[in-house]
Amino acid sequence: MSTYHDILGINPGASQEEIKHAFRRRALECHPDQADEGDKEAAQREFLRVREAFENLSESEAGRWSRGNRNGDTSDAEEGSGRGRRRSFAEQWRSAGKVRVSKDIVDRVQGLSREYRLIRQKNRITIPVCAVLTVSLFLYDPHTMHGTGLYLFDMLLVGLIGSACGFAVGSTWAYLEIFLVGGEGA
Repeated sequence: MSTYHDILGINPGASQEEIKHAFRRRALECHPDQADEGDKEAAQREFLRVREAFENLSESEAGRWSRGNRNGDTSDAEEGSGRGRRRSFAEQWRSAGKVRVSKDIVDRVQGLSREYRLIRQKNRITIPVCAVLTVSLFLYDPHTMHGTGLYLFDMLLVGLIGSACGFAVGSTWAYLEIFLVGGEGA
């Protein structure tokens, strides 16, 4: 298996500028947009290897700067730059420690999910019922709503209004049950 230096075609003691120059050269050589149709997948794999080599080699240089600042041992050349390399989201995620969540937060979230399930349960009942009721009323007497004059469009509008009313009724029903009864029915 080749090393990162072999992938970029540089010596192990190469400077940051040489690493950057070699990366640009190799990236242009193996970029998938430059490859023939049949070679695109191989070019994609090679390009990813070149990018990984560059990120790891440049991380060793830039990483020394960011770690060195915390430890207080920076060199003069690194002090002049004044900036470190931004780490990708994947690098930040991998380097993050374990996240600890208190039992209190878990209990609150589970309580919210019970309330959410109760609201969804009530809305599954009231939204279709109210939509069907309002459309039935419109079919019985189309003059109850004469918004656009187009029969099918007015019927859709009435169904939408009925659904919105059903959402309001279902949410109110669920919140009343949560606050008055305690939401034990979920």
